[in-house]
Amino acid sequence: MIEIYPGANRPYYIKSRGKDHGTYIRVGGTSRQADHVKVKELEMEGRNLSWDELICIEYSVTDQSVDKLCRDIRNYMISTVHSEEERRDIPEVTVDQLLNWKILKKTEGKLLATNAFVLLTSDYFRFAKIQCGLFKGTDRDEFIDKKDYTGPLYEQIEGAYKFVLRHINLSAEIDGLVRKKRYELPVGAIREMIINAQCHRNFMDNSCVQVAIYDDRLEVTSPGMLYGGLTLEEAMSGRSKIRNRAIAEVFSRMELIEEWGTGIRRILKRAEEYSLPKPEFLEIGDSFRVNLYRTADKKPIKSR
Repeated sequence: MIEIYPGANRPYYIKSRGKDHGTYIRVGGTSRQADHVKVKELEMEGRNLSWDELICIEYSVTDQSVDKLCRDIRNYMISTVHSEEERRDIPEVTVDQLLNWKILKKTEGKLLATNAFVLLTSDYFRFAKIQCGLFKGTDRDEFIDKKDYTGPLYEQIEGAYKFVLRHINLSAEIDGLVRKKRYELPVGAIREMIINAQCHRNFMDNSCVQVAIYDDRLEVTSPGMLYGGLTLEEAMSGRSKIRNRAIAEVFSRMELIEEWGTGIRRILKRAEEYSLPKPEFLEIGDSFRVNLYRTADKKPIKSR
């Protein structure tokens, strides 16, 4: 048996057919020709470039957008601590930090926006949004409710998360004298699925993150295959590769993600704690999908 490790000078292709027509990728158990978007991503990967760190020439940096982003990042950081002393110890987020995180770049004294800055401050990119849908039954035949979330990525995540909570069952349990609310699906897994889909998606793909709720499952689909030659088995075991480095840096500071490849395992663990069927993780064409199944005895969901 010969094991060949991924090379650094991607893409590799059949010379006689050229790069555009001779580049092939492995999808599941088959090989297929890479499309233009995948070839471009492989080129950037070979040059150790992250698309979100590139400068967006057409976008202007304003003081208002910088101030809002810095304030929002710090507010997320504050929300993760529990004591007043810890809150006071969290420093202000400044332009210098945005530069260090490659959210902004500076040339000849002028601040320039990277694609990450654009994604974190606006709805400039048309397909960088989350589409949410509530469906009747177990397929996409009939909508009950739908909504698109645009704007800064973290605001999209909050909107999609609340959309799901509005449309799944909520019960109450009595623990001594305390009445506790409990959603039918683990909220930690729901949040993890949406954050991961947004953070690790391929923004060069003209598709949207989709969050779909059916009678039997919550389905989250993210544009882009697993990054950097990562296999599903490796991802399930906790290995990770970061596609959007600047966005991942900010999300880590906001404690939306951990840079330890634990997302999939946390989803599995939360589902197990709720005695739910084992979640599914699927590569479907050029996208990655997670299915979180509801228990079989649940009634069809009703819009609230």
